[in-house]
Amino acid sequence: MTREEKTGLVLRMLGLRHKLKVHDSMKSPETHEELSVSLLARWDLEDEIRAIELLLEEERGTAVNEKIKMVQKEYLSGTPRPVKKSK
Repeated sequence: MTREEKTGLVLRMLGLRHKLKVHDSMKSPETHEELSVSLLARWDLEDEIRAIELLLEEERGTAVNEKIKMVQKEYLSGTPRPVKKSK
């Protein structure tokens, strides 16, 4: 996944969270029918947010695994690293 795609997903998630806040600030439903429609709308927003979170979590897991391999190779391989002289 590219950086632009990740940024787009984060922006979409922020927009959905804003929609949830607006949804919560609206007048409370007064009938069962209104409540059911309201709950379904909220669940749709929450489900899309969760889907985006899972995609980003999977992407981060991949990135962390790559970092683990890099650290193991560079720092734990037993080969000495060049020492940088400080001024």
